[in-house]
Amino acid sequence: MNISTWNVRGLNDPIKVVEIKKFLASNNISVVALLETKVQEKNSSKIQKKIGVGWQWIMNYEHSPRGRIWIGWKHALVSVQLIQKTEFCVHCHVATKNGLFDTIFSAVYGLHSVDTRRPMWREIITFSSTVNCPWLVMGDFNAVLLAADRVNGNAVTEGETKDFDSCMDTAGLAELKSCGIYYSWSNKGQGNLRICSRIDRAIANALWHSKFVDAVVDYLPPGISDHSPLVMSYNIQLGGGSRPFKFFNYMADHVLFLDVVKKGWDVSCPRGGSMFKVWTKLKAVKQGLKELHHKDFAKLDERIEGLRADLGQIQIQLASCPTDSNVQQSERECSETLKKFLYIQESAYRQKARI
Repeated sequence: MNISTWNVRGLNDPIKVVEIKKFLASNNISVVALLETKVQEKNSSKIQKKIGVGWQWIMNYEHSPRGRIWIGWKHALVSVQLIQKTEFCVHCHVATKNGLFDTIFSAVYGLHSVDTRRPMWREIITFSSTVNCPWLVMGDFNAVLLAADRVNGNAVTEGETKDFDSCMDTAGLAELKSCGIYYSWSNKGQGNLRICSRIDRAIANALWHSKFVDAVVDYLPPGISDHSPLVMSYNIQLGGGSRPFKFFNYMADHVLFLDVVKKGWDVSCPRGGSMFKVWTKLKAVKQGLKELHHKDFAKLDERIEGLRADLGQIQIQLASCPTDSNVQQSERECSETLKKFLYIQESAYRQKARI
């Protein structure tokens, strides 16, 4: 199941329509939110037909005459039901026809100043109080969240980040795991005039994170836009049952291990017998350890291969400039991280061999 959002910065150019169509096909997108289309409502159906007859669409022209948010979906595979739409957000219920994926999805487009974005934060917080199921929020927030989210340009200030941070905290939202390009937007400037920032994001509530633990968001190259498309991928397992829980000894060395165990064991269970209470506490500990493992140890072999490749590239770079202290530091850090994960992998192999 792949859900995407992309600020395309206008869809009136036929070349962009062709690129969008290829993007949707090559990335196997089932649901997409196209932002800032700049298409008049009278021309929207003509452009949507060019994207493909297999798509159905929801738009927010009632609140934004420039067609700021279009949500499209492959109706043969997915059903989408509108919940609410405003100038800033379109909220809908998304479910696959086979019943294996079900969530609330909100596509977001933030305006360009701190003051004009505040109604959007209030709307997200208000909507969060009505949600009691997995909820995914994706789009162009037009706001940075961290001090490191901008390169060049004005330094990130607390005034820029506090509204976003407060909204996520109040609404119970947290960012999804991501890969690919870090900065999702650039002004396309040359040399030191290029400003890059991370203003496109995918965030979700606790129910989403606990249910779709393997979901990841890929920040792809921007192509014909100045924004990167975001692709949330979740592999729907057609086989039966989830993987059994296995405890690996190396987890006991994690700095958060004891805290996770204590938090799980402290779960209250007012009803049931003693054995049921023990079972409930063990289940809570297991869930905490699974989340810890997924966060810091998942796909261990892939991580190691990635670190090997990174270290090789750094050392090639170091060969051409052996006195560069920054590259030397990068080599040291990458090498230490690789060794750490190699020791973890060896510990896992040793434990499996005993079993």
